[in-house]
Amino acid sequence: MAKKIKKVSFISKCFSKLLVCVVLLLGTLIALKASPSLRENLYKYVFQNHFSFAKVNSVYEKLFGSSLPLTGSEKTALVSLSKIEYEDSKDYKDGVELKVADDYVIPVIKSGIVIFAGEKEDYGNTVIVQQGDGVEVWYANLKEVKVSMYDYLKTGDILGEVSGSKLYLVFTKEGENLDYKKYI
Repeated sequence: MAKKIKKVSFISKCFSKLLVCVVLLLGTLIALKASPSLRENLYKYVFQNHFSFAKVNSVYEKLFGSSLPLTGSEKTALVSLSKIEYEDSKDYKDGVELKVADDYVIPVIKSGIVIFAGEKEDYGNTVIVQQGDGVEVWYANLKEVKVSMYDYLKTGDILGEVSGSKLYLVFTKEGENLDYKKYI
């Protein structure tokens, strides 16, 4: 009996989320069709400005809960402290070079979405995480990466392992480089 109630509850949650999405989509499409100036402003904002998917995801989770309706199959992840431990720091290109322990395991500083995972010139293997506050953090000089594109990471999740003992970090917001001292 309890299983049947849970199954009905799960189906009703999924249906409710689907219904809300359909209503929002139809409302948006009708408004865009009715108002050319609204359509023009929306296109300008979405295609010409920097759009924060991490911020949209965090607002959605606050209002509606997880974007995935699966409740019984939670994904497990390695978790560590959110603070990066380092011995020394010095400026490097657009950010900072941190001297860390050999093969140091990197925790995510703040929750966000992976928007890039790959090779960057002068930085090596790099992962860029877009945080909910709009700040993009580059974690570079990685040997082993444990995440992939569009993964949502929470504070303290393990990102990967440093190659050697140098970790490069870059903090940007809307194309402007930020001072790393505020963030680490």
